Amino acid sequence: ASWAGPSDTTFAVNWRTPDATTASQLLYGTDMAAVAAADGAGTGVTLQHGHWLTYEAGSTYRVHEVHVCGLTAGTTYYYKVGGPGHWSAAFPFSTGPALGSSDPFTFGVAGDSRDNATVWADVLTKMAAHTIDFSLHSGDFVELGIIQSQWDAWFESSAGGTTAQSILASTPLMPTNGNHDNLAVNYFAQFALPQELSTGEQGQGEEWYSFDYGNAHFVAINDTPDTHVTGEQAMWLRRDLMAATTRATPPKWIFVYHHQPSYTCSTAHGPDITVRTTLQPIFDQFGVDMVFNGHNHDYERSKPIRGMTGSEGNVVAWSDRTTAPAGTLYVVAAGAGADLYGVNCAGVATNDVAMSVVNYATVTISGDHLHYVAYTDAGAMLDELDYTKP
Repeated sequence: ASWAGPSDTTFAVNWRTPDATTASQLLYGTDMAAVAAADGAGTGVTLQHGHWLTYEAGSTYRVHEVHVCGLTAGTTYYYKVGGPGHWSAAFPFSTGPALGSSDPFTFGVAGDSRDNATVWADVLTKMAAHTIDFSLHSGDFVELGIIQSQWDAWFESSAGGTTAQSILASTPLMPTNGNHDNLAVNYFAQFALPQELSTGEQGQGEEWYSFDYGNAHFVAINDTPDTHVTGEQAMWLRRDLMAATTRATPPKWIFVYHHQPSYTCSTAHGPDITVRTTLQPIFDQFGVDMVFNGHNHDYERSKPIRGMTGSEGNVVAWSDRTTAPAGTLYVVAAGAGADLYGVNCAGVATNDVAMSVVNYATVTISGDHLHYVAYTDAGAMLDELDYTKP
């Protein structure tokens, strides 16, 4: 499940079937029993048709996609997919709060599930236990994006008797491309995303995109290769944030996520200076609150950064940690399955926290208040922030 339209009035679902199955239908309603029993539209149950595509990845794969629109904000619906006589189980899906509202919500962040689907399932299960409303994935879902069996393992992996796909069926995941995903057709086929087609953009406009949830604005960037953030994508980002921040009711919070970090002290990959010098001035201009990255399989958080001296970010003093910093926090929350990398932050003035550990993070927004926590896969707390934004 994901969003290809407004998070308060829509949802979208993708699923895969044998190649011969061409029915792309979805039944939904607010009464779970009615939806579960239905074999078509009826009282309290609506039928929505979608579309499918096929692609070759060793074999022929057929993926179906249905978009549901015109829903009520803050409401739990139930849906199932398939066709007459052949339906999936019924799953719940909750629309987000009315856009711009200060209703509280929680989202999760993880990345680089890549090499070990079992670890990924464990991380996702632990993250979902925090009652997240949706999650962000910062890329490198699998080792090689064109190999469908790796995606199958990613969806079908389980931990504690719970499969990843059963969580993802009810909890939207909003992805961004990593270098191992490599903009493969498999990546674009299996997630329905907002289509905001720009010049040079692949995936019919799903390569980079934004969406709103409550009083927050989220932006997904594709930085692979890193030169791809320059030119049209940078111009799109500036237009997108300008439009968001000049609304009659602008978002209180802005979060950006992409794969390769601008700030890191990993011993594997250094900071991407092209990404930093291209994107940070835009983040600074529009007051982006947090940037989430992957690529380096560890946990890291920067000190607040605003402005640059040459190509190096300037650290902003943050003595009162109960008030939002006057700079952007850059987080690497990766290693949700990929082999861990080391960290060495000696002499790195921009770093605040760094650990080589399997991890994920949760962010709870309550109006003008943010509560951020990073955890290990064992549930131990790695990092915590608790502050209010004026």
